[in-house]
Amino acid sequence: MKRVVKLLSVLLATVLLFTSTSIAFAKEAVTPVILVHGVGGSAIYENIGTDAQAEIKNIGFGEIKDVLLNKGILSQALKLLGSETELEPSELIGIFADFFKDSAFNLDSDGNVPQGQGILNYWEDSMENHKDYWENAEKSEEALVRELCETYGAKNVYCFNYDWRVDVVETAKGLRRFVETVKKNTGAKKVNLVGCSMGGAVLSAYLDAYKTKKDVARYVFVNPAVGGVDVARMYALDLKITKKGVLSYLNNMQDKNPGSTQVTIMKAVKALGDVRVGYAAENLADFAADKKNVINLLNQAVKPWLGNVVALWECVPYDCFDDAVKKMTKIGYLDKNSGVYKKIVRYHKVQGKFAHNVKWAKRHGAQVAIIANYGEPGIPVTSKASNHIDGLIDTKYASAGATVAKFGKTLKRKGKYVSADKVIDASTCALPNNTWFIRNIQHMQFRAGTQATQFIAQLACGKTKLNVKAVKKAYGLGQFIHGDDNQALSNVTA
Repeated sequence: MKRVVKLLSVLLATVLLFTSTSIAFAKEAVTPVILVHGVGGSAIYENIGTDAQAEIKNIGFGEIKDVLLNKGILSQALKLLGSETELEPSELIGIFADFFKDSAFNLDSDGNVPQGQGILNYWEDSMENHKDYWENAEKSEEALVRELCETYGAKNVYCFNYDWRVDVVETAKGLRRFVETVKKNTGAKKVNLVGCSMGGAVLSAYLDAYKTKKDVARYVFVNPAVGGVDVARMYALDLKITKKGVLSYLNNMQDKNPGSTQVTIMKAVKALGDVRVGYAAENLADFAADKKNVINLLNQAVKPWLGNVVALWECVPYDCFDDAVKKMTKIGYLDKNSGVYKKIVRYHKVQGKFAHNVKWAKRHGAQVAIIANYGEPGIPVTSKASNHIDGLIDTKYASAGATVAKFGKTLKRKGKYVSADKVIDASTCALPNNTWFIRNIQHMQFRAGTQATQFIAQLACGKTKLNVKAVKKAYGLGQFIHGDDNQALSNVTA
């Protein structure tokens, strides 16, 4: 009998030991976080695996610098700066067409990636094995990855890298497979997803298709392109350039992000002087006023370069989409029989359901946070240049519905959802209690080691519930936040 009692005691002690160990591990477990980058987050290559493998040029400010240094384009640009010289539209269009004709950036007519192209940094393992990607990162998505790794451990952080030219609905399918792989490899039942810029649109498509799986603990949208970008109204032939708009934009942007290519270009243009820049704006306005010029530029230069890049089409604002399709079809830029058309129509439906989907996710237990930056004037090429943007995406779209004053104006509203500077009323957002606004930090220009990146990391992986009240109690930051030049954060005041 004593032996039986001893045996039972050993068995009981063993069970208690394993039980307590499991509890300890459960308390320490960190839900894996997956960051989804935006446009340009992964370099795209052609002729992969061959001696001719090379990176395909992007569409960022670095490429704009290359455009401006082209002799033919430079000669036309100089004509813009004078009051007595006449721009030659056909010559300008021809030079641009020639400049972009050899670009391998475009997708095929069905919006698919040409054979031999793709990315090289698709990793299904954690950032613990890819320290060269984030250890010395200074800004943008990589800086957020660095903050997440340093705070929560690189073994718990993953990056879903993808060819950002393609349809986000297709990309969301790839993200689904990625999530399943991470869960399988870690044993986790849920993950946290962070979508930055275009990555926010990927999360929107993911949420629409897979929300019922209920295996995402947190959805964090950072400057998301979920509602479109007003500059994409150019697809609806909405072009408006004014001297006032151009000068306002340059004055505001030249002091942002010191040392960046963007600022170098802005300062170089501004250094020409208000008079010359004014002439350039007026000449460009005359060019854009002639719809024949715009149509020829689109079809001869833009279409061969990026006309089939589905993701750019998916940046068209929801309320502008039908008009854009109608006009681009009429001029021959868009083919309704193509795969590109089928894909952009499919995503348009997803775009219209974003508010419904995030509300559904919240009701069914997921934590949701939406972060929208503001404080910059609109890009001065459309009729919406007076909007508040974050440097790229309009604040009203990134926030899923905020009422935002025109740049330089204020709202005549009161209430707990109205910012102290009277610029934003968050009561009209899809999720008023789950949406934050950061002033004075440009689109995805979050810098490593700052309060700004720390704040986003806390929302992404912290224990605090994602609502305005709980976050303010935990971190002292309300719904409307100001970032200074060092990206130290404080609450917005009047």
